[in-house]
Amino acid sequence: MYELRFLKLDNASIKGDFTNLLSSLRWLDWRGCPATFEAKNLHLDKLVILDLSWSKVTHKWKGWSQIKMPRLKVLNLTGCNEMQITPNFSGYLQLEMLILESCFQLVRIDSSISLLRSLVSLNLKSCCSLSVLPREMGNMEKLKEFLIDGTSIQEIPESIHRMKKLETLSASNCHSLTKLPESICYTEALSMLLLDNVKILELPYSIGSLVKLKRLSLRDCREIQRLPESIGELGCSLVELDISGTLISELPASMRNLQLLRVLKMKRCHVRELPSAISKLRKLEEIHASHCRSLKGSIPGDIGKLQFLKILILGYSCVSSLPPSIQSLSHLQTLDLLACDNLETLPMLPSSLICLRISSKKMSKIPDIQNLVELEDLIFGYENPKELIVPPLEFEPASILTEPQCLWPVRFPKLKSFELSHSQITYLEFEYGSTCNSQLKKVVLMGGNLQVVSRLPSSLSILLIQACLSLQSLPTVRKLDNLLELELMNSAVKEIKGLRWLTSLELLVVSCCRQMVHLNGLSNLISLKRLSLKNCKTLANLPSVSNLTMLKVLEIHRCRKIHDIEGLENLTSLEELRVSECKAERSSRVTDAQERIRRRWSASP
Repeated sequence: MYELRFLKLDNASIKGDFTNLLSSLRWLDWRGCPATFEAKNLHLDKLVILDLSWSKVTHKWKGWSQIKMPRLKVLNLTGCNEMQITPNFSGYLQLEMLILESCFQLVRIDSSISLLRSLVSLNLKSCCSLSVLPREMGNMEKLKEFLIDGTSIQEIPESIHRMKKLETLSASNCHSLTKLPESICYTEALSMLLLDNVKILELPYSIGSLVKLKRLSLRDCREIQRLPESIGELGCSLVELDISGTLISELPASMRNLQLLRVLKMKRCHVRELPSAISKLRKLEEIHASHCRSLKGSIPGDIGKLQFLKILILGYSCVSSLPPSIQSLSHLQTLDLLACDNLETLPMLPSSLICLRISSKKMSKIPDIQNLVELEDLIFGYENPKELIVPPLEFEPASILTEPQCLWPVRFPKLKSFELSHSQITYLEFEYGSTCNSQLKKVVLMGGNLQVVSRLPSSLSILLIQACLSLQSLPTVRKLDNLLELELMNSAVKEIKGLRWLTSLELLVVSCCRQMVHLNGLSNLISLKRLSLKNCKTLANLPSVSNLTMLKVLEIHRCRKIHDIEGLENLTSLEELRVSECKAERSSRVTDAQERIRRRWSASP
C-alpha cells in the first residue's frame, strides 16, 4: 500500500515486520491501541498526525522508541487513562499540537516538553490529577493556545512571560489555582484569558499591560471583590468582560475607557448600580445583569446613548425604573425584565424589539407595547411565570370578576412565541385576519384572572394553559391543524371543543382539571404519541384508544372514575403504561397490556 495516506485501526493489535510498508502514510488513527507493541521496523517517515486517544499506552510503551515519526505534527492522547507520566518528546521536535485531554491519571509532564519549540497548541483539559507544570514551559515560544481547564494545577510558571505568541490561556475550573503570576501580564499577544470558577483572590494590577486582550472571563470567581483600575488601559482591545458570579459590587471608574467593549456580563454579581459612565461605552452591544439582587434604583438616563445596544437583560433584579431615553435605542432587540418586581411602569419601548420579557408584581398598569411590530418572542406577566408552572393539587375555581373586562388584543404580525401571566387581563383576543397571516407557533397562558380567550390562530404548534382558574371554556380548537402539543394544567376548562380534528397532535396532557367531564374525540388523534391524564376527578369513561397506534406513553393518575381503558390490545407501539389510583389500575386490559410491554422489553437486545 505505497500510496496509502490515511489508516484507521480502532482497538487493533498489529504485529510483524513493516519494512518498506506504509511509507506514504500521513495520518494514523489508532484509537484504543493496546499497551503492548509487537510491530517491527515501523518507520512512518511522512506521518503528520498520530491519534492514540482512549488507548492503554503509558510512557513506557515501546512504540515511542520503535516507531520512527520525525515529521509528526499532531499527537492526540485524549483519554489515555493508564498514563501517569507523559512520554519523552525529544523525538518529535516538529510537533505543533499536543492533546492530553481527559488523561485522568496523569500526574507529571516530562520536562522534555520544553524542547517542543514548534508547539502551537497544548491541551491539558480535565487532567484532574495534574497539579504541577514544568518550570521550563516558557521555552515553548511559539505556543498560541494553552488549555488547562479542570486540572489541579496550583500555579502557572513565571516563565509564561516568554511565550510571546500565546493568544489563549484557558484555566476554568482550576480549583487549586489561587494566584496568577505577575509575569502573565507580559505575554504580549494574549487575547483570551478564561478563568471561570477559579479561586484567585484578585487580578494582577498590571493586567492593563495586556494590550491585545479581547476577552476576559472571571465567571464564578467567588473570591474576587474588585477589578483593578488598570483595566481601563485595555480600552483599545477588550471586547468582552464577564464578571458574573463574583463579589464585585462596584465597577471601576476607568471602565469608561473601554471604548471597544461590546459584551458586559455581570449576572449573579453584587453590583449595586449601573454607573452613568456606562454610557461612554459607545460600542456596547450586550448587557447581561440578571439575578443581580443588589442592583436597585433607576437605570441611568444616558443609556440612550448606547446606539449599538442589542441585548439588555435585567431580569430578577431590583431595578425600579427605565428612563424614557430607552426608546432611542434603535438597535435594541432583546429586553428581559422578568421578575423585576419593583418596576411600576414602563416608558415607550423601541420598535426594534424582537424579544420582550416582562413581569412585575408592582406593575398595576398594563404598558402600551402595541408599537412593537417586530416582536417574535413575548413574555408578559404580572406574576413571576416560574411560580405558576407547578400548580397546587387542591384548588377552588376563581370567582368571576364583576369589574369591567380588560380586553387585550394580540396583533403582533411577527410573533412566534407568547406567554401571558398578567392578572389584570381578563379577555384575550388574537387579532389575525386575512391581511395578516399569523406566525404564532407557541402560546402559554398562566394564572391570573383570564376568563375569555378568543380566536386562537391556526398556525399554533404548542398550546399550554396552566393555573387559569377563571377560564372555564376554550374557543374550538377545530382549525388548529398544525397543533402538536396541548396541555391543560390546573384549569377550570370543562371540555376541549373540536378535539377530534387535531389529527396532527402528538402530546396531550390534562392535569388537575377537576371540572373536565369527557374527552370526546380522543379516538381520532391518530398521531398521538403521549397521553397524560392526572388528578381529573370528574373525568369518567375514556373513548376507545384502539386507533391511537402511534401512542408510546400512556399515564393515568388519580382519575378515580376511569374504570377501564378500551382498545389497549391494539397499541403495538406502546412503550410505557402507568395507571395508578384509579379503578382501571387492576382491570384485565391494563394488566395484560403491561405484561405485553414487559415481554417486549425483555426480548429486545
